[in-house]
Order: sequence, then structure tokens, then C-alpha cells
Amino acid sequence: MTTVEPLPDSGSVCDARLEREPQAAERARRMVRTFVGGLPGHVPRDVVEAITLVVSELVTNAVRHARGRWCSVALQDMGYGIGISVSDEDPSPPRPRRVDYTGQGGFGWPMVRRLSAELTVNFRPDGKTVRAVVPF
Repeated sequence: MTTVEPLPDSGSVCDARLEREPQAAERARRMVRTFVGGLPGHVPRDVVEAITLVVSELVTNAVRHARGRWCSVALQDMGYGIGISVSDEDPSPPRPRRVDYTGQGGFGWPMVRRLSAELTVNFRPDGKTVRAVVPF
């Protein structure tokens, strides 16, 4: 079950609560397309692709590596880029892995770091939020 709700009086913020299931990343990618398409200014195609990649990777990591039933995604127009927040119910920090060319991964976190102008992880006793900003 997915809910997508604009926050009151924001106009440029959208968030969604996603069940941690394989379809969550695709739902988050659709959310990006809808959100960016509704912004008043033009967002360059390469920036839209970068935002989509970062959101997809962060949600995929939450689905694959976190515990709990839910994760959430929030997108915000910062004026100079798009703020992305992905929260889950696992307080364990993201762990970069060695790149595995046989298909086991390790590419995502370095890619998120390269595409983001800002990247932080905020911890709570009941989970964490990874926040990235992809600049225009």
C-alpha cells in the first residue's frame, strides 16, 4: 500500500509511505516523475535522471537492507536542487560494500554520493533518514 500526500501549504513538497516490497522502488520513481513534472520551472533531463537514480537506490537499499515494514520518501524543491529524504525503521547506518562485478552490488552508495551535493544520515532509536540534495 502506498500513499502519496502533498504536505499542507507547501506546494513543492511531496511524501509517500511505502511498504518495503520489491515494487517500492518503481513506485518511488513514478513519484519523482509526477513531482518534477508538477514543478513550475523546467528541470533538466539529466537532473531528473539523477534524482530518479538517487531515489531508486535509496529506496532499494531500504527494501533490501533495513528492517521493519515501511519506508518513506519525501521530495522537496529547494530552489537550487531537489531534496530527497528516505526513512526506514532500522537505525543501522548505510554500509558501503566492495563493488562486486558478478552482480551482487556495491555500486549504489558511491553513485548516490557522486550525484548528491549534500548527503547526510540522521539516526533515531527507531530508524534513520538518509537525506540527499541533487542540484539543478
